[in-house]
Amino acid sequence: MESILTALLFGYILILVEGFLPGGILGLAGAFCVGLASYFAYLEYGGLLAPTLTFILGAFGGLLIVFIEFKWLSKSRLGKNLFLSGSTDGISNKELPGEEIIGQKGKTLTEHKPEGITLLNQKNYDAFCEDGFLPKGTSIVVTGRDDFRIRIKRFIN
Repeated sequence: MESILTALLFGYILILVEGFLPGGILGLAGAFCVGLASYFAYLEYGGLLAPTLTFILGAFGGLLIVFIEFKWLSKSRLGKNLFLSGSTDGISNKELPGEEIIGQKGKTLTEHKPEGITLLNQKNYDAFCEDGFLPKGTSIVVTGRDDFRIRIKRFIN
């Protein structure tokens, strides 16, 4: 009986620690300990009833620990540092202008290797240089656009 309880206790401790150090390995080790407790119940009592009850009650206990842990942890001071508590609205990328931008002239604000930032009409855009490398401050012309960036070439007067 001691081996069964020891395996369950050790499994519960591993499952509890998994909540603080996520990665899955400690949780799997805790589940293995619950299975090991079932095996010890089979060795000690024989039959199928004792190991099955040990496994079912052990698994329920592990799930209960996870549920209580996350309910408590989300409200605790430590948990507020671990979990996300806010959200943002909006989009991640600025909307690119339409086809009217093709042919406009501007200059590079950063080096393009082949990507960088370009200034057009007092606005900054992510740009891909079709010529490859361009130094900062080079005059450019817009040749096209992709989903999230414009395509540029060196502008030669």
